[in-house]
Amino acid sequence: KSKISKSTFARPSPHPTNMRIPAVAESLTAAQVLTRVGNAPTATIVGFGSLLSPVSAAHTCPGVANFRLARCRNWRRVFGHPAAVFFERGIARPETKEISSLSAEPVEDNSGFVVATFDVPTGELPALLEREEEYNFVEIPFYPLVSDAGAAGDGDGDGEEIGRGWMCTRSTDEEVLDVRGHRAKYSGFLAPHFGDKVSIWDEWGTDSGILPCPVYLRHCLLASRRDDVLKEATNSFVNETYLADRETTLSDYLKTEKGKAVMDTRPPPALEGRYSG
Repeated sequence: KSKISKSTFARPSPHPTNMRIPAVAESLTAAQVLTRVGNAPTATIVGFGSLLSPVSAAHTCPGVANFRLARCRNWRRVFGHPAAVFFERGIARPETKEISSLSAEPVEDNSGFVVATFDVPTGELPALLEREEEYNFVEIPFYPLVSDAGAAGDGDGDGEEIGRGWMCTRSTDEEVLDVRGHRAKYSGFLAPHFGDKVSIWDEWGTDSGILPCPVYLRHCLLASRRDDVLKEATNSFVNETYLADRETTLSDYLKTEKGKAVMDTRPPPALEGRYSG
């Protein structure tokens, strides 16, 4: 695999072949998050894909306020699991395994990535969380983009914690397919292409070959490149996002034959407004 040179972006240590990534400890379901938030007037959300753009965040959450960019520490951003919504909307490519969406998972090194943080009215929170049906959630601390000295951060999340917010993380097949009752739906989407491999999380290991859904990846790239998005977020998205092998960066992938075709992969006309950054 191609490698990027050592730079300001911290790179997580590689994982053994076909490693199964563990569930996230102390993560909560949507119902548990709502209980934790309680009667607070607002809740803080941490976004790391298309929500890096204020425009996209406002499209998703009309009541968004206090939008700002920050860094998270000791988390990795990964295209590593299939999403039902891509099959439902006809943009998944199961024949080439281009079916994956983004999630976040903890790492023990000092890596991290740029995130968007913003507040939403608590009344908007149930619909937002329930839409993310395959995820669990963790309330994480986030840190400034600049160091205490005022210079650009070096990729390590310089500075003291400036807030906490809820971020989408890995869940488990048992939780999503069985407890939440989505097994029949995912079986209908996955079984015709992958046989007995009806899995969202547990069976897509580091050598699974699953790749980003191109329409969704294009959407995220367009969002990260908007004029209202700082270059730190744009650069972080391509250099601090990984494929399922946890080694190949998005920057590396975009240099491959499939990666070069992503920006030419337009959504169906009915989805242009939803998947255009």
